[in-house]
Amino acid sequence: MRAGAERPAGSDMRRRNEENSVRVTNLSEDTREPDLLELFRTFGPVSRVYVAIDQKTGVSRGFGFVNFVNKEDAERAIMKLNGYGYDNLILRVEWATPRAN
Repeated sequence: MRAGAERPAGSDMRRRNEENSVRVTNLSEDTREPDLLELFRTFGPVSRVYVAIDQKTGVSRGFGFVNFVNKEDAERAIMKLNGYGYDNLILRVEWATPRAN
């Protein structure tokens, strides 16, 4: 934050996003963010989608994250899509763990 800027009490964007964050693994090399958005938005409003892309090759690294607005929607997505066949691979969908500092 810039000098002098204050964060409102109780506002912690990183924590709030991690509570509703789902990790998706075993993605194909062709998977992109719009693909995950299309797959996951059927469960509820999605606030963010990220697919890890190898900077040298430009292909997916095989995992990504989806952040939901509501925790209940994330739970439903995990229940329905974990083990789901997508692009000839079986997805693993689970709660994302917070990154260690």
